Amino acid sequence: MGTNQFWLIKNYVIYLLKSKSRYHIHSPFVFDLVENVFKNKTITGDLKKIDAFKKSMAKSKTIIETIDFGAGAHQKVYTTSFQKVGNIVKNRSQRNAQAHLLHRLARNFKPENVLEFGTAAGFSTAYIKSAIPESRMVSMEGCTNLANVARQTLKQLHIQNVEIRIGNFDVLLPLILKEFDTLDFVFFDGNHREKPTLDYFNQCVEHANENSLFIFDDIHWSQGMDKAWKAIKNDKRVNLTIDLFWLGLVFFRKGAPKQDFIIRY
Repeated sequence: MGTNQFWLIKNYVIYLLKSKSRYHIHSPFVFDLVENVFKNKTITGDLKKIDAFKKSMAKSKTIIETIDFGAGAHQKVYTTSFQKVGNIVKNRSQRNAQAHLLHRLARNFKPENVLEFGTAAGFSTAYIKSAIPESRMVSMEGCTNLANVARQTLKQLHIQNVEIRIGNFDVLLPLILKEFDTLDFVFFDGNHREKPTLDYFNQCVEHANENSLFIFDDIHWSQGMDKAWKAIKNDKRVNLTIDLFWLGLVFFRKGAPKQDFIIRY
């Protein structure tokens, strides 16, 4: 068992010991979120369609060359590799439980301006956008070949009006942020390292409003991500966070007391 697996197991045990059920939540906003979004696990037609297509794509033996600017590059600027599309779908797409939650969160908050870090094969994009077809969504992907796979995914699912921007996030993000007066919903699922995560957060938070929701993937995946999550929780601009272990939710609700919740999901 590798070091990272030990780290995950240790953190998951801590999470289970600290997490609370809805009966111990003394925040009407969070209690309502748990009751109406977290617990509402109805599988709609849209979700069934995406789930089925993802399952079929996970069997794809097509091989593409990929480029990685994020944690997979380790200490290098980037790395390249040849991978089966099916393996990318299985290893880099959100598990159904988390993907469905992204869909329900988007449907509940109805954001008008959405930004995603890390398009990959396009499935998290599909789960989010299918809930808010009229909203503007920009998704960033570092790999051209993966972006092409994502475009085909969205085409097959008849999901439209998603702008996929290709390139290094460090270069793309400042340019994209100039196009947004405000960001209502941001999903951080790319470059799972401490410094880039905090850099991207600090740039995006300048465009947050009191109804914005920022979602961070793999918040306990490594020591670096764990540190990044703690720094975000302690940021004075943040007043409410929810730790679901795999996902971290960040809110900026004005006038509300600063609160941090660890909720079993």
